[in-house]
Amino acid sequence: MRKKGSRLPWILLALAVVLAAGIFVTASVWIRGFLHSDQFRLLVSAKTGEAFRSTATYSPLRWAGPSVFADSLQVEGNPGSIVQNLRADQIRAEVNWRAIWEGAWRVDRIDVVSFEGTFRPGSPDGERTDFRANAPPASWLAAFLPKRFELGQLNIGQARIDFQGRDGREIAALQNSALLVRPDGAGWAIDGNGGSLTMPSRPTMAITSFRSRIQGPTFFLTEATLRLGEAGKITASGEFAADSKLQAEWTQIDIANFLDAAWTPRLSGLFAGTAVVEWPEAGLSARKATGTFRLTDGLLQNLQALDQIATFTGAPQFRRMPLQEISGTYQWAGGVLALTNLVAESKGLMRIEGNCGLAADGVLSGTVRVGVAPQTLQWLPGSRERVFTVAQNGYLWTDVRVGGTLHDPKEDLSTRLVAAMKNEVIQQGEKIIEVLPGGAKEGTKGLLDLLKPLLP
Repeated sequence: MRKKGSRLPWILLALAVVLAAGIFVTASVWIRGFLHSDQFRLLVSAKTGEAFRSTATYSPLRWAGPSVFADSLQVEGNPGSIVQNLRADQIRAEVNWRAIWEGAWRVDRIDVVSFEGTFRPGSPDGERTDFRANAPPASWLAAFLPKRFELGQLNIGQARIDFQGRDGREIAALQNSALLVRPDGAGWAIDGNGGSLTMPSRPTMAITSFRSRIQGPTFFLTEATLRLGEAGKITASGEFAADSKLQAEWTQIDIANFLDAAWTPRLSGLFAGTAVVEWPEAGLSARKATGTFRLTDGLLQNLQALDQIATFTGAPQFRRMPLQEISGTYQWAGGVLALTNLVAESKGLMRIEGNCGLAADGVLSGTVRVGVAPQTLQWLPGSRERVFTVAQNGYLWTDVRVGGTLHDPKEDLSTRLVAAMKNEVIQQGEKIIEVLPGGAKEGTKGLLDLLKPLLP
């Protein structure tokens, strides 16, 4: 009897091991079956929708060991979501099975071949997706499975993303970039490299790299580095929400990238500057921009005003005028551009200082100081006495009113120089008459009276 009693604990232990193994095998088979079921696909779709405050739909899932594949993911954003819509194709996920026993569905890595999406400003009080309402009824055993989903990182091979303002207008478009997405607290960190960025009425820029983050209804651009042309460099940062703000700085950019067809043959050089662009909830139509600009290694040519100055002064270098610097500050709002602290200089030839503006209808207005080298006025009778009357910093200065339009600028300097030449010739002629004998004086004066209407 003692021998039977001594074997009983071992028999019970063996039965317990067999039972535990049976339960484990049964649970593993059931879990595997659950993972292959449409019920699990709908659960994952609902959890994805919850993360993006959207309605998400995966195509049927296919398993190969710890890897799961889906041909596509389609997401439609709910009201208030930062996502308007997105689509991912050729998805592969690596599932960490051990995490199930830790109470979580853990995906260490997701690879996506291509991704297209449209994002917009969100709202913190927008509609949220309840995954429990969207998920199908679970069996009693499913109630013991993890409810928590954990994502390690998401790798996107090629992404196209459009960013829209609250008014639906496109702010920017990202094309053919490689992205790395990972959880960041309550939000998502998004890093990228390669591809291009386009903005309305701006040239396409090549992307070196960028770092960004989605937090609730707001998209934060932490830092972006871009290229424009062979040597142009651009950096940018900002945030996009109900009230959006973008800061940018650029150097060594060919000014031709920012000129229209009328000005491309007139102005060349390397452009640098800064910009702070802000727009409220009303959208891009209410945006305003402030910043600085600087042009170096420039050349100004093919302008009627320069041709007239070259003709008046007998200095042909005015027709193709080198520009060592054009700089100033600007403010743009409501279609109106204001330039202040404007400086433009062709050393040893001309310097311009002042303020001017461009109205929404393209009309120019303003007053600037124009300084010219003294030697350029030697063949202009009356110019130093009547127009360029102030000597300072190696130049002779006068005030000039600017008008006309951007495509057909006007100034009052030319007419003032003509008037000065006319008055100087008449005045000098009258001085000569005063010293002539009586008969000659009367004859010469009559001749001068006849010439006055013919003078410039």
